[in-house]
Amino acid sequence: MQISTQKTSGGRAGRHRRKPVHPTEKRRLGEERVDAVLETPRGKVFIRCRAAPDFVAGLQLAPGMGAFSGPHFPAAREHKALIRLAGEPESNVTIAYNEGGEIVGFVAIAPPSQAERWGRLKDKGLVEAMAIEVSDGWRGMGIAGTMMDTLLEDSFYDDKIVMCTGYSWHWDLQRLGVSKERYREMLLRYLEKAGFVYYDTDEPNISMDPANFLAARIGPKVSRELYSEFDRLLFSEGTWGNVRGMPRPISHELDPRREREGEQAVRVKRGWLE
Repeated sequence: MQISTQKTSGGRAGRHRRKPVHPTEKRRLGEERVDAVLETPRGKVFIRCRAAPDFVAGLQLAPGMGAFSGPHFPAAREHKALIRLAGEPESNVTIAYNEGGEIVGFVAIAPPSQAERWGRLKDKGLVEAMAIEVSDGWRGMGIAGTMMDTLLEDSFYDDKIVMCTGYSWHWDLQRLGVSKERYREMLLRYLEKAGFVYYDTDEPNISMDPANFLAARIGPKVSRELYSEFDRLLFSEGTWGNVRGMPRPISHELDPRREREGEQAVRVKRGWLE
């Protein structure tokens, strides 16, 4: 799985203000539920979690979208993929859309692929943030962070592990005009703000490029059994046992000079994991 091309930004302070939705607020697109409203310099952006297929189909992709489908495919392919994902009962497609009815960003969470080792926990509480994208003209306004914060407020994720993999070959670096290392840093800092921590793994795809990564958010009610099974999937070789169950802050991964408390990784502060 992948994080789709996106130039992320924290953007949660100052002029980019998230506010609660007034129950009487009406939308031009109908009486659809709105989970959050973000004030931006370009107008209001509305956040809708668990968007239904017909709702997604009723919107258009804003210019600058299409990274999820890949730089060599039309953006219409991405729209169809979002509609399909929104129709899968185990998926959560969170949409950010503007007052003109254009999709300016989305986060897609779904069970991990059965083709990868993570798929062994598909029905046991492991889910994957498989795609994150914000339109070129709407970046730096806090949209990505607001989408992720809003969807993770759902108690459904309290007993889930949300994992996220980053693969450098999916990143449209030429269009963005940034280095692979810089883009990796932007993605990881975004995930850190959403409560993710960094995990080492010998998974073959992640191991193919030093820029690739695995990060995960451990819900506050994750069971010991689920965490132990996830931990066992990190490494297939027993020689790596000394780092099992030892996630570390993303900030430590990005800056090795930071103190690591005697080279011990951060403890995940989630109930029994104290």
